[in-house]
Amino acid sequence: MCADQLLDYASAVLRVADVAIPETCTADLPRLPAAPSQHETAGESITVLDGTPGSGRVPSQPPPASDHREDAQLALTPHAHTAPQQHAAADAGVAVVARKDINRLVPHSARVWDYLLGGHDHYEADRDAAEAFRALYPAVAELMAAQQAFRNRAVQYLTQQGVRQFIDIGPGLPSPGREAHAADTHTTARSAAKGTRVVYVDNDPLVIAHARALLTGGPECAVDHVDADLADIRTVLAGAAQHLDLQRPTAVLMSGVMGHIDDTEEAHAIVRSLMDGLAPGSFLVLSDAVTTSAALTKAQHAYNATGAAPYRLRTPTEIAGFFTGLDPVQPGLVPPALWRPGPSPIGPANTDARCAVAMTPPPSPAT
Repeated sequence: MCADQLLDYASAVLRVADVAIPETCTADLPRLPAAPSQHETAGESITVLDGTPGSGRVPSQPPPASDHREDAQLALTPHAHTAPQQHAAADAGVAVVARKDINRLVPHSARVWDYLLGGHDHYEADRDAAEAFRALYPAVAELMAAQQAFRNRAVQYLTQQGVRQFIDIGPGLPSPGREAHAADTHTTARSAAKGTRVVYVDNDPLVIAHARALLTGGPECAVDHVDADLADIRTVLAGAAQHLDLQRPTAVLMSGVMGHIDDTEEAHAIVRSLMDGLAPGSFLVLSDAVTTSAALTKAQHAYNATGAAPYRLRTPTEIAGFFTGLDPVQPGLVPPALWRPGPSPIGPANTDARCAVAMTPPPSPAT
């Protein structure tokens, strides 16, 4: 285990114990005397900064996309070895994620989302990117929170309709202790009905490690995890089938993830294939940011120019295309804060996202 990993582990353990710690990096540590060796080379040191993860498609919440680089106000200054503000997945029995799997110098959507929602699992590059995004589009945190609140209201609604199985694709980093409207899916599900089961699906090693440590079930709600790319439908369904009965209605939750698929036709086909693999009476719960705001579009262009995995913003009509062939639940496709809001703690409706809940229709009667 390298010094950076030891620091991450120690920081995580202390945070779980609720002990305040300063940010520290290996450069702050006193240098230990080198062990004598016949092959020792005086004055030589090696620092390994390995770590560009194979981005593939990382299911997580936005910021969303385009390949336009003109508005690159989000250019970042590299921060070598910046220590994270981090919860302790390791303290709960999960191995520390290998350094080669984490690139601290480039913002990551899950960590940026975590920072904007008040979490602790992010690095300096993520915080810089989030604040630069916010400078161009000040409502970004509210937009994300509105999508989370919609997702949880949808889970509550679906449990009232008898749904007890949920597949949450791209859940992002865990959020223990957040307000109810931003709670993790299984927390909402188990408070709404007993006997629920939630499967979290992600392919980001940091998200998976934290999820396995912090997103755990109990008698009221069973929780499991699948390591899979959202575009690999066969693996997603096979993994979910190990924990759920896919012959029964299941709800699929996709909040701010489909922009990781750049081609809109491909993105629509992925969702269609996923829903085709589920029982009739299953539900799709999907939300994403849209191109209605010039400021949001500009901020997304700039974010994509930082070297982070790009995210594609779509029009409301393109978002509606994800629900083709499904039966919409009222009120249909609307901004997240307007979907069955009830006594929602989220403030005025942000109209720069769209969401809906829709059901796979029953099979046609045999002729």
